[in-house]
Formats: sequence, structure tokens, C-alpha cells
Amino acid sequence: MHKFPLFLALLLLIGKTGHSQSVLDYVNLFICTAGDHGQLDPSATVPFGMVKLGPETEPGNHGGYDYNAQKIKGFSHSRVPGVGCRGAGGSVLLKPGIGEPTDAAVGIDKEREEASPGYYRVYLPDAQIDCELTANNYAGFHCYTFPKSEAAYILVDLEHAYANLIGSDYQIEGLRELAGWVKAGNVCKKGAYTQYFHLEFSKEVKEYTVLKNKIYAFFETKADEVITVQVGLSPISSEQAQKDKENSLADQSFDQVREEAAVAWQNLLGRVELEGKEEYKTLFYTHLYHSCLMPVNTTSTDGQFKGADGEIYRAQGYTHYNGWSVWDTYRTQFPLLILLYPDKMQDFTRSIADLFFYGQGMVGWSGKNESAPTVRKEHSLLVLLDAYRKGVAGIDFEKLWPEILADVPYLPYASPDDILETSYDYWAISEVAGILGKTADQEKYRKLAHNYKHIWKKKFSVMDERSDIMHGDGLYEGTLWQYRWSVPWDIEGLIGLMGGKEPFTTQLEQFFDEDLYNHGNQPGLQAPFLFNFSNKPWRTQELVNKILTRDMTQAYGTHEKWEQPYYGRLYKAEPEGYIPEMDDDAGTMSAWYVLASMGLYPVCVGLPEYQLSAPLFDKITIRQPNGKKIIIKSKKRTDDNFYIQAVKVNGKKAEALSITHDQLAKGGRLTFYLSNTHQLY
Repeated sequence: MHKFPLFLALLLLIGKTGHSQSVLDYVNLFICTAGDHGQLDPSATVPFGMVKLGPETEPGNHGGYDYNAQKIKGFSHSRVPGVGCRGAGGSVLLKPGIGEPTDAAVGIDKEREEASPGYYRVYLPDAQIDCELTANNYAGFHCYTFPKSEAAYILVDLEHAYANLIGSDYQIEGLRELAGWVKAGNVCKKGAYTQYFHLEFSKEVKEYTVLKNKIYAFFETKADEVITVQVGLSPISSEQAQKDKENSLADQSFDQVREEAAVAWQNLLGRVELEGKEEYKTLFYTHLYHSCLMPVNTTSTDGQFKGADGEIYRAQGYTHYNGWSVWDTYRTQFPLLILLYPDKMQDFTRSIADLFFYGQGMVGWSGKNESAPTVRKEHSLLVLLDAYRKGVAGIDFEKLWPEILADVPYLPYASPDDILETSYDYWAISEVAGILGKTADQEKYRKLAHNYKHIWKKKFSVMDERSDIMHGDGLYEGTLWQYRWSVPWDIEGLIGLMGGKEPFTTQLEQFFDEDLYNHGNQPGLQAPFLFNFSNKPWRTQELVNKILTRDMTQAYGTHEKWEQPYYGRLYKAEPEGYIPEMDDDAGTMSAWYVLASMGLYPVCVGLPEYQLSAPLFDKITIRQPNGKKIIIKSKKRTDDNFYIQAVKVNGKKAEALSITHDQLAKGGRLTFYLSNTHQLY
């Protein structure tokens, strides 16, 4: 096993952050990795890294790994964290072994399994092989410690993929190198991605055995002999994969690459400092980590990227990203990244803008020429609008306008949920038109956005037994009850449709009191914060605290209402970290936790404001890239003191339970005064 120079890394981290405590101590990569309780994995990767080098267990999961599994098939280089269907990725799988070549899964020693940001390790007892993994953005770095053997081997499996394998090919280049490509389906077999690779062994291969596209490289090893493998990935070519691997790794050792990954994670996650309960710190930093895995950097070291149209372009002054799940992540993850990492968001928004020119814009799932495993791209415009209004620079709506309008005919408008979702897009188009001074278009799309009221009156106004049917009326993963609150851009209009604040409050209470809310899926994630618009704003404080810290009932999976409801914590610091069937969806559910635990939530993405609830921590300090700090303090906070008595912004009492992004981003102090009794704010 490699001895990681933690003392050196810690010195580096102290120098960069000014704090002796590494936040990485609170990141538990095994949270949400067991069964169908998040579908996450402990892969070695860097922030927003293209290479996600991790274990493939048997049985596996959407991300290739199940904490409860006792066998492993090997280690692959790509995946999308916590998404549905069968996931996407699993490309270029390696597995070390001894003796007769086989691709069968082998046993692992769970007691010797470990993971931390940028690192994974496991021991294979039957073969007596110690396996360590680390990575940078462009390359996976394998380190295998073998026993003495005349028949040690490393399998390179090019037929492994989570979704449908479309094709693969390779060539052997001398006694140390392989090069080739893999093309496989994306999530739910919607579109495809292609990844080229270049692989280099640290030791010359004695001989190769090839079974279709499974290549066994044999070695003769001494006792405790270490063989390393460096695998570069690129969406452009195997030659580019080799170049990017060599440019990024240079002559670094395994330990140096691991250390660089750890420092990168510390610098990113360490922008937020917490004072409070240890369990909550573990959940916060682990879920903040999960919020920083997607999208992924697919720009070559010399500035090239592949558009979703399959053509090669050059990024001028920015880094291009791919690997999207926007239908989920626009709700929570991107607003969180705007708040914490506005410098990163400039590249993300430029990359989203690239979708309009070189891809599919704000509609559709994955394309056929993706450069990394990806999911969906709907509501891309909402991310751009939200970022623009929160001060992220470089968003050129004038240039985008023709592309935005070109997408309009393709927006779905069939089922009730389609109409609500597309009406939100119409609202975003109207808002962009207003920014550009296009008053006629602004009014046109504003009217289209408000046409949702026709379907709302028809399908959502009178709730009966048919309103609690999963997929009823053609809905996508939800019920009429759960979708009826999905009008975040027009909450006043929604209140009017219900007859005013009193019936709005009563019906919202019914939704939660009868356990009709489903936190395991996205359509209603904003609903707990809607009490801030009601006659009982303290119910938001109760519900958010309950979701974050207490046992509660959940009656729904992704596709059906359970005969036996779940009762327990929704967020737990253990492998079964989420309720059953609650996929993390590329950081969406993790970001919900992070935002809510800070007492902030963006109910309407596209409007630069947050609804407030009580934070989980005594003090939260957010260090911004411009040197300013956001400080969130909670006075008299305890497990039972979660009711807000007052909120002050820079010493001045806030008039409502909301705050603008500008008030936060300027730096300053947000102070909550809490008690154990509720009051009307």
C-alpha cells in the first residue's frame, strides 16, 4: 500500500485555507452507496472530473457500485452519479488477477476497503492483490501490488458498459501500451457517448491473450511487486488521450496525483466553514462533494472540445464542460454552485450556451455524439437566466436569442406536467426578452407561460382519489398532487387559482399532513418552502427541519405508491443514506440538503432570491473568490429551536422570510434568531 504523505498535504492545505482542520475528514464516500438508496459510488475523481475511476461490484448499481456487494468485476473510468434507468458509463474496465484468465467477479475484503476524495482502495484476498486508484481530470492511475507469480495478469475489458454497448476497438502498441475507443448508450438508452483511451503499463507485458475485445496482459511478478497503469481518456481521439494523459500526469508518482486530488477537493469544499454538530458536518460536506461531480471537464489540455454535434471546436478563454442532467440539477445544484462557486459558473454557463450552438439547446435528452456520459438538457435556459440575474458574467442573450426561439417548437406540451414544465420555459423566454428589450416577445411568451392556468383548472383544482396515482394522466414519475405545486414562477397566480391564501394554506397542509409529498423525486422539492407564501410560514421551518433531521413518513417510490410506507430519516450518514429509490440525480438531492441546511432555498430558479428557513449550524462562513465572506449565524440554535423569531441582514431586520442574492453575494452577515415556539413573521 502507498503511504500517502498526509502531513505534507495538510501543510499545503493549511497554507491555502488558513485552517488546520481538513474538511475531507467529514467526507464519507460510502454514504448513499448501498442498494437503491442514492445510487452513488466511491470513485476516485477530482472536482467536476471527466475521469471517475471506480469499482464495479457484482451485483452493481446505476453507478456500478453497491456497498453491500461482496464481489468485484474490476475498475472502470466513467459514470454519472446517482441517476436512473441503468445509468451510463462503465467504460474501459481493468481487473488484476492471478492464474487462468477470467472476467468473473472476485471476492473483496470489505474490512480493508477505503475511500476518500481522489482515492479508492480494496484488497482481493483470493489473488492477494492490493488495488489502489487515483485520478486527475484526464487520466485514471491504477496501482496494483501483486504476490509472486508467473501468471499475473491485468484484464482490459472494452465490452463493459451500463447501458447498451454500441461498439469498441483497440490496437496493441508494443509491450506497454494499448489504444482504442468505446461507444455506449447514455441514460435510458437516449443517445450515446464515445470515449477514446490510451493505456500504458509500467512494466513490459510478457504476452497478451485476447478474447474478443477483452485483452489479458500477462506479467511475471515478484513478491509485493507494484505494477501501475495509467489510462488517459479523451472525447476526441486516442492520440489526444495520450497527449492529455502525458501533459497532465507528467512524471508524477501515484502519491503525488492522489495528493493533488485531495488538495483540489480541500480547496473547493473548504470555501465553506461550519460550526455545529459533527453529524451534520459529515452530511453537509459529503453532499457538497456529491454536488461537485457534474458536469465534467471535457476540454483537452490544448483547448479543444467536441460539441454535441460531433464536431471539434476550440474553447477560447474558458473550459468546456459536458455531462448534463439539467432537468434535475437546474432546481438545486446549479443555484448552489452559483452561490458558492460563481467563478466556476462562468465556464458552466458558457458550456450550456455551447449546447444551443453545437447541440440540442434546452430540449431533449442526450445526443448521439456526447463526449461524456450524460442525461438530459431541458431547462438549460433557466440555468442561464438564474446565473445572469445573480451576476455571473459572460452570458450573451442577444447572441443566443435566435437559437432560443429555434428550440420553441420542440418544447413538449402533451401531458399536464409537460404543460407546467414548458410554461416555466416560456416564462424564462419572456424574462430574457425583457432583458433584451424585446417587448413584443416578452408579452407573447408571458401570455404563453400563463396559459398553464387552463390545464391547472382542469386537472389540479379538484383533488380526489385519481389525484394520488403515480403516472396518472401521463405524468412523469409523480402524481397530480405532487405536480400541482410546480408553478414556481407564478406563486401568486397559484394562490389565486386556489381561492386565496387561506385555502392555499389549508391545501398545502393537507398535502404534507396526509403524507402526499415525495422527497425522493424532483417535481415537488420546492413545496416545503411554499409555506413562506402562506398564512403559516412557520410550517416551512418545521418541515425543512424534519426532512433534514427527523423521522418522517414517505409513501412513494419513483414509479409507484408503496403498500408499506417508509418511516425514518430521509438523510442519513450511512451507506443507506437516502430513502429507497431516492436517486441523487447528479447532485440534485445532495444540493437540496446543502442549501436547506444553510437556511436558503431558490423556490423560483430565474429569480435572484432565496426563501429562508432555520439553518442547521451555529455559524456558516462562505469564502468567496473576490475575498468577501458571507456569514450566516443562528442565535440560540438547538435541535428543538428551529422556529424563526427574527432575521437580520447586516444588523437590519428583514421584513420577510426571503433574501435577495445580491444581499448575500455582496458579503455580510445574515443572522437568525431562533426559539422553540413558532410565530407569524
